[in-house]
Amino acid sequence: MEAQCRYQRAQSLGRGRKVAQSLVQSGNTSALLDLRKERAAEYEHAAELFRTVGLVGDAGRCWYQAAYEYNWLGLLRPEYREKCYSMCGIAAEYLGAADDWWGRGMAEFLAGQALRTDVVGGSPDPRSIPALSRAAEAFTRADRPVESAAAGMTAAVTLTQAGGTEWITGAVDALHTYEQARPSLRIPRDREINDRTIIANGTRVLTSKVSRSAATMGQHPLWQELIWLLSEAPKGRSFQDQHLQDDTWSRLAADDGTLSDLMTRRKDLTREQSNLQQMIKATLITRSDDEVQVMKERLRRKEHELEDIDRQVARRFQHIYHDTPERIELLSTSPVTPEDLQASLEPGEAYISYRWNDGAPLRTVVTRNSVTAGLARGVTSEFATAAVKAGRLGEVLPSSAFPSADRLLGPVSDDIDTLIISPDSLLVGVPWHQVPSPDPSNSNLTLGERYTITVVPAAGILRHLRAYRPRSEPSRRDSAYLGVACDGGGEGLVFVDQEVETTRSNHFADDPGSGFLGTADCGRFLEHGCSAGLLHLACHAEPQGLLLSLNGTWTRPTDLMNVPGRTFDADILLLTGCSAGDFSREENNEFLGVVRQLIVVTGAKAAVVSMAPVPDAAGVLFADLFVWALNGKGPDRPWRTPDRPLAVGPAVAWARQTMRRRLRVDDVKALITGCEHPRPTHASWWSPWFVVGDPRASTSHRPPERMWLGEHQ
Repeated sequence: MEAQCRYQRAQSLGRGRKVAQSLVQSGNTSALLDLRKERAAEYEHAAELFRTVGLVGDAGRCWYQAAYEYNWLGLLRPEYREKCYSMCGIAAEYLGAADDWWGRGMAEFLAGQALRTDVVGGSPDPRSIPALSRAAEAFTRADRPVESAAAGMTAAVTLTQAGGTEWITGAVDALHTYEQARPSLRIPRDREINDRTIIANGTRVLTSKVSRSAATMGQHPLWQELIWLLSEAPKGRSFQDQHLQDDTWSRLAADDGTLSDLMTRRKDLTREQSNLQQMIKATLITRSDDEVQVMKERLRRKEHELEDIDRQVARRFQHIYHDTPERIELLSTSPVTPEDLQASLEPGEAYISYRWNDGAPLRTVVTRNSVTAGLARGVTSEFATAAVKAGRLGEVLPSSAFPSADRLLGPVSDDIDTLIISPDSLLVGVPWHQVPSPDPSNSNLTLGERYTITVVPAAGILRHLRAYRPRSEPSRRDSAYLGVACDGGGEGLVFVDQEVETTRSNHFADDPGSGFLGTADCGRFLEHGCSAGLLHLACHAEPQGLLLSLNGTWTRPTDLMNVPGRTFDADILLLTGCSAGDFSREENNEFLGVVRQLIVVTGAKAAVVSMAPVPDAAGVLFADLFVWALNGKGPDRPWRTPDRPLAVGPAVAWARQTMRRRLRVDDVKALITGCEHPRPTHASWWSPWFVVGDPRASTSHRPPERMWLGEHQ
């Protein structure tokens, strides 16, 4: 009884967080130390009493709580770190004796972090790594693989301070362990938290270490694998697009009656469990042992029922995953190996992955026949910031202001004609097609004129886009084309209705199912859905969604999901609204905005979007050129046109180059009714357009050409 009282008193001291916060804010360090020391002493006293009566598990947990208090004190007074480490050792011993391996893992993990040094770059305490290793082993025995991976990653990060290369093996093992364990995290929020703490934070430290030590580590047998994992592990995650992940799961779950009932029951049980725990704590002193035992038995039954509910929820989530793999996989794609990616690449393609580090980002170049890992030296934040700014303003990148493309891209062989780029952090948003080409024979050539270029969030997403069949076969689409326009209530979009109407009449007149919805009818799109080869949306766009209504209501792509009686399917998306492809201003944003969400919602293989605001009339011209190239046919034009269908990547490249170098103003006037002053060669007209997704995507029944043969002439 006394042990319980001591424990309850220690906890009650902890409930006064407002008091602790006020002490912190007031700068009263002495009083705050006294409060923490008092809590630690109470936990220690309770632990001794529990040990005396043979309750080793309760004793171990109390010693762990005391160690936690000493760990906090160690932030202010280094002498308490030894106390924390010692207390963790005792807690681990007793928790292990009670077969509480998760508790033992927590104690060992805290011990491994308790002896941290305040010396920047200083060597770690030699006891830290063994403690973290013991933590990983304990978590493994407790069947908590995610926590085991966290301990391994922490050990690898700690080892980076010790010199040598031992940390490389630890980092690779930890990253692999986490990937294997991550499917056990079935709740999106759990994945988000662990993705941040294990992957995002750990790889940030390791990336900097790789950049500093590259000269001495380049021959390590795990060098290439390490760079690949550090580059790819954070990229397929949606923790930086969490609203998409949560919305998707919520909508999928809401449509599943069984799961909805289970989650409601789970919530009720959790509340009942919490109430019982509070009742037990409150009645330990005032009631008999028999009454307390009855309540404890009820609590055990609730806990068993909760465990059963959790197992049912997990199985139901697995069913949902099985039924909708194309959506769930894109939400959070696991990293693939370079060998897996190579099997997905076509001849002539190079996948280039970056992991940002100022001045020397990690870079991996993968082709069908080779994998090259290293650093992109000299690629600074000044370059990235200036390039992204220019792209967002629709300006041409001045070649004198940016590093040469060979420094940015690394080794690209002469047989490569397509670059599939997966940027990171400050490199997200760089207009890659505008970067000056490394071709010494033509200083005016851009990278987009030398290569077909697309952007993808991660290698796993590219592999996924190419591995999964579309939800509807092209031959079963309701239409080859659907165009939807909305002028936003007359807010500057004069030409959007003309854009979708002329695209339909000029390029899909022979397809009776194809059609367009002008501003007056745009609401029908949300009401009825679509199944189209090419879905063309001409409207205002912002990171939060698309303006597809006359009442000012913005539509998020996730609003289109799982509504009974309608679907939104497409092979390719064409978004001609301003800045539809502009991403968040966050430094590491994983393609926030509408693009990736629309790919998830529609099952499209690729999206054609603009980075910058574009003149209203430019959308009419670009849509006409792009669709001409995609179909390989159209009405007579006074300029040279492709004589066969092109894939989406080359089609966009051809449209950009035609606008920039081949069009006359009078020709454009004839194409766009009411446009008195077209400027097709101006950067704001041709430069913003690019592709997200698979550059080989098409709506044609036969394989399209990869490259227009006259593209570089």
